[in-house]
Amino acid sequence: MTKTLAVLATLIALLATACGGGAGPTGVASNSPTQAAAGSPSPTARACCTKVTAAYSNISADDWIPWYAFEKGIFKDNGLDVDLQSINGGAQTSAALISNSIQIGQFGGSEALSANAGGGDLVIVANLAPVYPYKLYVQKGIKTLADLKGKNPKAKVGVSNAGGSSDIATRAALKAAGIDPDKDVDIVAVGSHANRTAALLAGSIDAGVDDPPEDLELVKAGLTPLIDLAGQKLPAANTGVIMQRTYLSANKDTVQAYVDSLTIARLKMKSDKAGAVAVLGKYFKLDNQDALNNAYDFFMNEVTVPYLYPEVTQFKDAVEILGKTNDKIKTVDIAKMLDRTFMQSAQDRKLGG
Repeated sequence: MTKTLAVLATLIALLATACGGGAGPTGVASNSPTQAAAGSPSPTARACCTKVTAAYSNISADDWIPWYAFEKGIFKDNGLDVDLQSINGGAQTSAALISNSIQIGQFGGSEALSANAGGGDLVIVANLAPVYPYKLYVQKGIKTLADLKGKNPKAKVGVSNAGGSSDIATRAALKAAGIDPDKDVDIVAVGSHANRTAALLAGSIDAGVDDPPEDLELVKAGLTPLIDLAGQKLPAANTGVIMQRTYLSANKDTVQAYVDSLTIARLKMKSDKAGAVAVLGKYFKLDNQDALNNAYDFFMNEVTVPYLYPEVTQFKDAVEILGKTNDKIKTVDIAKMLDRTFMQSAQDRKLGG
């Protein structure tokens, strides 16, 4: 089971070191050669097990693939003993990664971009949500974009964290709809995806992006989707698989095994709807089968793809929006932030079908 991150980085480092063969947070090089041979017809056999401390930033279906890989033993099949932790929010997960409290983080590409603009050296090896997986929901009294724009007092639009994935998605959607997110509405940071949903249900914010399966509760409460971002298939770096470059360079076998596991998990989820839905229900603590089935159809058909490459184009909105208040954003070489070789190896071996 996952567990909430509740120990200091130093303690994690000691625990990881104590388990022989594991790669600690500082990044201990593997003794075996890199096992990413292109053209191999199946996953490379790896001895069990290299310990990895990973974390996801929100209870969101963006993280469904690693949850499935964890619950179904796919990480272990690929030689990894993954400690998969939950951290509340992308900014907090990014901070944990930079402080070496975790080795692999699953959070927004925009947070990684901000970290690198501030002197970090984070690398993205996969993108679990290559399009915005959201709809913008509004309260009952808001029927049109004009209602949202002209609300007096200004409409409060909730996001998880300033500069995070939901913030970028929200601002991009509002701008495309002719609403200035800095002038026409008040953007309010509420801390996490779960908090955003709760705020919408409580009526403490007027609008906010959400996605299945949680959005079913919003519909039941009378909220309506005003903008369908997912349907527009806009490129987005919504949830990356991210690590420090020092860790990647010292642990290429481990990184390849992690990417392989995600690729295999996504393929198996396509033929195991019941198993995938059960995993999602466990993490959301939800037993509404209609909501879970809708989430499966939505994410499998509209959001994820067999090979989850990170792409430069996915950062267009983040660079434009964050660059308005941080000049250093535009100096970051996005291409150098991305390492496509691990996903390319998985595709060369046809792990995703």
